[in-house]
Amino acid sequence: MALVKTLKGTTQDFTASWVDYGPEVSTDGFDCMSIWLNIAINDTQNARLRILSKHTSGGNEYVHSIEAITASVVNTEDEYFEFTTDEDAKRVIEVILDVVIPYVQVQIQAGTVGATAGRILASKYILQ
Repeated sequence: MALVKTLKGTTQDFTASWVDYGPEVSTDGFDCMSIWLNIAINDTQNARLRILSKHTSGGNEYVHSIEAITASVVNTEDEYFEFTTDEDAKRVIEVILDVVIPYVQVQIQAGTVGATAGRILASKYILQ
């Protein structure tokens, strides 16, 4: 049975740099993390969320990558989720943890913060 947990109990503004959102989460033994977000977008554009993997608690953080395969090259880029509709939203982000990843750190950022920064009002997560 999946257990719903609070990711962060207070609001947090989007910033121009990647910042931690909530504490590191133990994901050992799970292969999927669903994150529920309630976002007030304000003047922010292109709000972003990413997951960093850790092999030990408090250890080095590793960015997930995506691949674009051509005939002779596998190109990789940092993976993140970007909200391209710049409006208030309630969204569920599903993160597939293809390998056993014992810890993750959620981070947020904005492409453009704007005069009044957008913020995450509330968040929950489930591990499965």
